Amino acid sequence: HTPFSHTSEYTGATEEEKWENFIKGLENLPKDIKVIGINDYLFLDGYKKVIEYKNNNRLKNIDLILPVVEFRLREFVGNEQLRKINYHVIFAEQEILDIDTIEAQFLSCFRSSCNLDVNDVDGTTWGGVVTRESLIDLGKHVYKTTPEDKRKSDNYPEIGFNNISYSIDKLKECLGEIKEQNTY
Repeated sequence: HTPFSHTSEYTGATEEEKWENFIKGLENLPKDIKVIGINDYLFLDGYKKVIEYKNNNRLKNIDLILPVVEFRLREFVGNEQLRKINYHVIFAEQEILDIDTIEAQFLSCFRSSCNLDVNDVDGTTWGGVVTRESLIDLGKHVYKTTPEDKRKSDNYPEIGFNNISYSIDKLKECLGEIKEQNTY
């Protein structure tokens, strides 16, 4: 995960310092590590930024950088503590599969919806294509419908991110493994 990831905890007072620390960490990997996957939830912004560094003569020790998109599935595992399963999709490098194609033909496929109205169990109170903006909007909706004594923070992006998940069938559909083919 890069500093752009929802789950990053990189040190640095500024975004630039966090990125520099992250890139230096990659440049100091053991010499036998030549391939890495740049992982993020739902988006590829971190991968794009790492490729910028690579194109600016950094990360000379890494031969291959792959984009990885991570999704939280609706299914749970565990016995004492239920946790959602994370599903990773590893794509070919930029020269084989363009990042814009991944975003247009795969990531834009992901819509989600939820009902936050306890008085209308069959309704939908939020729905749309998942973008950073729509995750913030979802976070606001969740926050507003959460009882005041249960609210922990008003970090809308984090709230939205923590409340989005997909079925395994939706991932397979977007990958073209079921229903219609995705030839990209």
